[in-house]
Amino acid sequence: MRSTTFVLSPNTPPTREIVEFDVLFDTNYDWGDATVDPTVMDLQNIATHEIGHGVGLDDIYESACSEVTMYGYSTSGETKKRTLTAPDITGVQKLYGGF
Repeated sequence: MRSTTFVLSPNTPPTREIVEFDVLFDTNYDWGDATVDPTVMDLQNIATHEIGHGVGLDDIYESACSEVTMYGYSTSGETKKRTLTAPDITGVQKLYGGF
């Protein structure tokens, strides 16, 4: 599975200003709502992950973190990462300050 996030910013950290970002979804995969068709890559599941990249979060590849949204792997039919988990939220707070 491949999707790509591009983040464009004329500023470098620590301002963390996001000017624009695009997410591209690989058309070699079937995308849709996996709650309706579990054979597809769930668009909301993957989009949430990719938007995480747009705000500055990196992939996580530790198997102990396989339930967090920013875990770097997904499978067809997976919908459990449609929202941010506590570690994902903590990552955003570390980048931009607590809220």
